Amino acid sequence: MLERELKFHVPARQRSGLKTRLNKLGAEAVELHARYFDTDNQVLARANIALRLRREDGIWIQTIKTPGPDELSRIEWNHPRPGPTLDLGLYADSHIGELMANVAGRLRCRYITHVIRLKKVVPTESGSAELAYDEGAIIANGIELSIHEFEIEGVTGHARDLFALSGEWLQEHRLVLELRSKAARGDAIATLSAESHAEDSLSTWDPDTPPQGRARSPKLSPQHVQRLAAAVRAGQPLLSPDAGIQAAYLQCANDCMSQIIRNSGFLAGLDSMKTSNEQRIEYVHQIRVGIRRLRACWQLFGDVATPPESLRERLKQHFSVLGQARDLDVIQTELLPRLMTAGMPPDATQAPIDHSEESTQRARKVAAPEFQQTLLDLLEHLVLYGDALQKSGTKTDAAPLLSKRLNAWLDRIRRDAKTFLNVSWDERHELRKRVKRLRYGMEFSQGVLDTTQLTPLRNALVSAQKALGQLNDLYVAAEYYRGAGAKHQSAMFALGWLAATQDHEAMASDLALQELAKAGRFHPVTIKSRKRKRG
Repeated sequence: MLERELKFHVPARQRSGLKTRLNKLGAEAVELHARYFDTDNQVLARANIALRLRREDGIWIQTIKTPGPDELSRIEWNHPRPGPTLDLGLYADSHIGELMANVAGRLRCRYITHVIRLKKVVPTESGSAELAYDEGAIIANGIELSIHEFEIEGVTGHARDLFALSGEWLQEHRLVLELRSKAARGDAIATLSAESHAEDSLSTWDPDTPPQGRARSPKLSPQHVQRLAAAVRAGQPLLSPDAGIQAAYLQCANDCMSQIIRNSGFLAGLDSMKTSNEQRIEYVHQIRVGIRRLRACWQLFGDVATPPESLRERLKQHFSVLGQARDLDVIQTELLPRLMTAGMPPDATQAPIDHSEESTQRARKVAAPEFQQTLLDLLEHLVLYGDALQKSGTKTDAAPLLSKRLNAWLDRIRRDAKTFLNVSWDERHELRKRVKRLRYGMEFSQGVLDTTQLTPLRNALVSAQKALGQLNDLYVAAEYYRGAGAKHQSAMFALGWLAATQDHEAMASDLALQELAKAGRFHPVTIKSRKRKRG
């Protein structure tokens, strides 16, 4: 059956109030103990499959979950078992039968979960949904990750009602949207545990030992947090050569959404992990990259993409607010060291920047209900778009449409690049944004473009974007030292160095744009090559 649910992290200050509300609704408390199985080389996890045995009210249930059509959905099979033993023969006649036969005899318990769940089924406009608040831990040998997770699972009715109900709970309890499953988190800590115990025997770890009888696992180390909460970079969606334009949009937009939501969650404090200042700086950067990519995606697909106008506007506003933080990061972490190397003396009168306070403010921005509701609305748009696409029988090839739009963007860049050295900063900045948009558009269109002619364009776009980005950073720094940074004792030194360096970087950008002008054009894959790739 198709399981569709929304997951949220519950911040510490909201847990008591959320439990109180559930108890008033008559929620039932149940204890859940689950064991998750995979091979040592994670065959199932790499296929995005989770296999578990869970004890529910004294009964063992074998469950397997395979990928569904969107971020909310999984295909789930449940089978009662007489005890904590697996029966892979249950899947013999399914689409995963061959895979499960191949892993038979190689599975072991990699991690477990101990959870107290408060659950209650409530009515929605068109059906019902189950509310569930889980408190407990995911445990692998030597590593423990706490769980404070609220789930809203659709039982019957329309997906739109699931989002409406989620919005109510999000606003009242300041929840943080979470895309990772317990299995994904468990697999991550099991991998870390296996690396930590590479020379030890894992047989000394007994997953059956109850929590009260087990020595408490140590807190996550900074090295663990660095791995578990690593910033999520842009994916590489590869379209099928004969992809339809709507399916292509959905694939590309989902990749952008994943980048935005996952980094936002880490910045907002998922799993209560204590991330470093460097990590939080990178989260802000990757959130903005994700939003920029999504906006480029909407422009590339045009009328095919149908996001609500209010969603576009709110994302634009959040992008701008986070941009102020990003500009300061660039000045402090990249340009200030260059200025010091160039001879700018330090300012002894200026108090050190309190990075912890800055990080706290950024985390509050993305954890705020306004930001989280925007993410929830983005997720709703894409889930409902996918539902509508499954019901539609029409298909228009993406290849010719995307290559035509990319070439139109390329032609405008080439035209405007001819006067690059003679225009204002604002005009150069606009050209930089168009180059970046074209690069993202090219990356979205991989798979439907002729690869034999793509390499020169890709290389030229990467070079142009890098050169224009470095030039833009100099402009941003100059604005800072003319404004908020003017009180710095060496502001005049900084402005002089930045002006001289701007001239050099402007020439480098102009050369990069000239190379882009000679790099050719985008061509769609031919019908012949599409058939060859399918074969």
